[in-house]
Amino acid sequence: MFISGILELYIFIKSEKGFMNNLSFLLGGVLNIVLAILLIVNPRTILLIISILIGFWLIFKGGEQIKRAINLRKNKNPVWKRVLTLGILMTVVAAILLWHPEVIGFTIALWTSIAFIMIGVFRIYLALRLKAVK
Repeated sequence: MFISGILELYIFIKSEKGFMNNLSFLLGGVLNIVLAILLIVNPRTILLIISILIGFWLIFKGGEQIKRAINLRKNKNPVWKRVLTLGILMTVVAAILLWHPEVIGFTIALWTSIAFIMIGVFRIYLALRLKAVK
């Protein structure tokens, strides 16, 4: 992430005016560097923040599903039990994340790694395409 930020700043400095979107390289580079430093200095804090955000989001979505199930039951729709089960399950998962944020650590590490690999492959592809343009 840190190296990616440095490379984006390098592209920003070396690119011609109007080439692609200079501002996005500057902002993306600075953001990558800042996030990389935060992750290096205190990775547990980032994990905790992400777990809390996902936990509250799941509570909200679980509540929506429970409310939807109640409305479906009032309308005598037979799928209300499945929707209620989904809502309760989402709320239970949210409670687990809020009480034990380390549970999400492995999942985040896995998907973040996959995302970084995809970003790297895309950047190599983009670099080769840009080299062909010049």
